[in-house]
Amino acid sequence: MNATSFRRPRRVMLALAATALFVVPLAACSSDDPEAGGDGGDAVTGASIAIAGPQSGDPYYVQVACGAQAAGKKLGMEVGELQAPQNQNQAQLTTIVQNVLTSAPDALIYTPADPVAGGIPIQTAREDGVTVIDVDAQLDDENLYDSFVASNHYEGAKEITAYLADLIGGEGQIAAIGSLATNPITQARIKGFEDALKDYPDIEVVSISYPEISADVIQANAASTLVKYPDLKAIYTTNYLNSTGAAVALRNAGVVGDVKMVSWDAGAANVELLQEGVLQATVAQQPYAMGELAIEQIANQLNGDEVEKTVDAPVEILTSEDVDSPEGQKLWYKTECN
Repeated sequence: MNATSFRRPRRVMLALAATALFVVPLAACSSDDPEAGGDGGDAVTGASIAIAGPQSGDPYYVQVACGAQAAGKKLGMEVGELQAPQNQNQAQLTTIVQNVLTSAPDALIYTPADPVAGGIPIQTAREDGVTVIDVDAQLDDENLYDSFVASNHYEGAKEITAYLADLIGGEGQIAAIGSLATNPITQARIKGFEDALKDYPDIEVVSISYPEISADVIQANAASTLVKYPDLKAIYTTNYLNSTGAAVALRNAGVVGDVKMVSWDAGAANVELLQEGVLQATVAQQPYAMGELAIEQIANQLNGDEVEKTVDAPVEILTSEDVDSPEGQKLWYKTECN
């Protein structure tokens, strides 16, 4: 595998295999035919679906809602708007969920801000038979949801790390910057990074750090790493906050392009870094598809069909070479539904 083989967005094949059975029927459901819909069965037609997420206005969660609304409409469901606090605050989200549940929806698509406290507001709903699809951030108690829909962070990390390793010729020093070391998503993204590098014995991981979630702190962390390791060839970051902070350090040190960097997500910040060539690639999750997959599981539950306890949503590698291509632009996280 070499760097030139990544000219187009690459789908992580294990995720694709896990979701193929779900994506295909939903793609058929989400045609542009305004007369389509209402064909999901008596239990599905007219079903009310609520959506609650951890942060209002975040393009990622907006796209989850967009996908759910589009797929739900084609099945004759009544899918509400995303309800969320301004910041990822579980106390505020709990109040919002409790209010949403007073309307007695048939199902709830829910992304908690806390894996434990996030389960509190849906305990009664579960007792009342409300279908709950947990999306993106997993609740600790799996009895509180029917299905968990999310990217496979471990496999995505292995894929982007392999891309980065080939980009630097399979040798040299590399550093990783994560956030919240105890967070399961961060852990999976670092574990995948470490395991992928087992295939590259000539690459040395000189640093895995977990700086405070602060632009200044992340920048200082990256800057000190560049000073300590002047021969550093690459940086792997687990989110756009880290890549944004590290980008400042790379610019200040005058090593943009010389020190390669890859990250996660295709929001505006990382898209700009890709366009500038500061970031060479990022793992583009597909939140729109997550919304579709959530509706698929709800339809299965309401119709008495098999529900998958865990569903891996597809991810792709978006590179600086294809970020502005028509195919690449489809992976950008947008603030509005198409």
